[in-house]
Amino acid sequence: MKKSIVFKWFVLTALLFSTMFLFIGITQNYFFEQYYIDKKSDTLKINMDQYSDLEAKKGAEAASVELYKNNHVWITKLDEYGRVRDVENYFIEVKLNNESQDHWRIPMYSFTGEFSSDVLSSLKVGDEVIIDTVNMADERIPYHIQTHSTGVINLNIANKLHGPQADQAYSHISTGLYRGTITKTVFPERREDISFPYQERYFLEQVKEFQAGLLADNAKPLQRTEELRATENFAEYKIIVKPVRENGVTGYIFAMTSLQPVDEAIAVIREFYPYFFGLAFLCVIVLAFILSKWLAKPLLSINRITGKIAKMDFTEKLPVRSGDEIGQLSQNINGLSRRMEAYIGQLKQDLDKEKQLENTRKEFIAGVSHELKTPLAVMKSCLSILKDGIAVEKREHYFQAMEDEIQRTDLLIVNMLDLAKFESGTYKPEMAPFEIDKAITEVCGSLAEQIQEKNLSLTLSLCSQMVVGHKGLISRVITNFLSNAIRHTENGHAILIAVRGNGQTAEISVENQGNPIAEEDKKKIWNQFYRVEARTSKAGTGLGLSIAKEILELHHAVYGVENTKDGVRFFFSLPVQP
Repeated sequence: MKKSIVFKWFVLTALLFSTMFLFIGITQNYFFEQYYIDKKSDTLKINMDQYSDLEAKKGAEAASVELYKNNHVWITKLDEYGRVRDVENYFIEVKLNNESQDHWRIPMYSFTGEFSSDVLSSLKVGDEVIIDTVNMADERIPYHIQTHSTGVINLNIANKLHGPQADQAYSHISTGLYRGTITKTVFPERREDISFPYQERYFLEQVKEFQAGLLADNAKPLQRTEELRATENFAEYKIIVKPVRENGVTGYIFAMTSLQPVDEAIAVIREFYPYFFGLAFLCVIVLAFILSKWLAKPLLSINRITGKIAKMDFTEKLPVRSGDEIGQLSQNINGLSRRMEAYIGQLKQDLDKEKQLENTRKEFIAGVSHELKTPLAVMKSCLSILKDGIAVEKREHYFQAMEDEIQRTDLLIVNMLDLAKFESGTYKPEMAPFEIDKAITEVCGSLAEQIQEKNLSLTLSLCSQMVVGHKGLISRVITNFLSNAIRHTENGHAILIAVRGNGQTAEISVENQGNPIAEEDKKKIWNQFYRVEARTSKAGTGLGLSIAKEILELHHAVYGVENTKDGVRFFFSLPVQP
């Protein structure tokens, strides 16, 4: 079944918009989240670089606070064993039994994930304590401190060393047990007094988990930045640990940021999708219909107009409303229509002209046949008489009659060949300036004998003019006009040849006294072999005026014939040399 262009455009645009919205939805659903996380990671790495600069200028605590306020990032610096370095406001000091070393300062960030005043108040100066440690080289890392009544423990390490959740990755670790007496305690009175960001329980849990991981690897330092993911209460966090080296000692910058905003945004987007795609689908249908109609409208016009052109109807043209490809196509079709109309018009003219030429050719053949019939008949009669020996005394007369007919036939053939050359359309005469008065004088001299035979009065009214044309052909026109005037002027009457100029053209006229030409014959006299019966003369070939007409049309000259008071006037004009 044939589908219209509007329907095809509608389907295409609907599919295009639907695919676009579907792509947006899939991209947001499956790729935006990862893009956001990668962007967060890059931002977190930049924040870690900023932390180093801020720490050098403002100190670790101020640097952590500023980055959290500006970028919502928890960040701190750890030593080579994953312990928090800043222990100025949250620690105890213990004097070990049987050791002479200075008091042992133990940071409390590793033991309490949540601030508990009850637990802290149970650790008092003078209490006897038992301390379990992990021994790494010369370092003792406490993970359990116990008094006679209570204790604190780092479960991240303890659970991996002992109990049912013990990890074989920690079986190589050497542990120790120390006894001593608490000599000093520095505890904040309220949770708010703990230095930022160590009051964040989950942040400290991740620090302790990282510390436990270092111990499993025998405290081998990280070789490159490590990225981790963590989840709590359905909230995700991004963690980056970057190794740093200061004064020959390896340490770590530990940073964490929440991914909760993107999770919430993705969840809301997924809930919004049904409404969004429902409304988008309606918009797609409406837009696809409008767009398809708008896109198809010029194509429908083009189809309609080209259909008319195919039926040779060029009356209507396409409107050009834009400069794009459709507008250019419309312009090209309009141009093609105009050219086809012109070519077809020209073809019709050529066909009409060819038909006219065919008729003329038939008339020409009929005229030639008629014109040749008479001299041939005369020559045949003369030959028969001479052959039979009749009227021997008139032998010279018959020979002269045949010679005259032969000359007339020869002139007829020459004129026919010239006329065919002029009518062919391939002959282009060379134009040049010449003096028209001298050309007229020369023609009059060549026909002086004929003028004298009829005792005609020839008057010349000439002025010196340089005209542009082919001198030989124009002289032939004047000769034909003058010969025609001589033939149709009775003995003793007058002929006037005049030249008049207006600065741009020169008009040449030949006027004779004689019978006027009927109006219906004025156009026909230029035709081949046409003669006005009343003016018929055996001296002409019937081609002189036809040849004159072709020559003048080759010169694009204005020409014509008109009756005057006393006779007939033939005229033509030529351009004057500037």
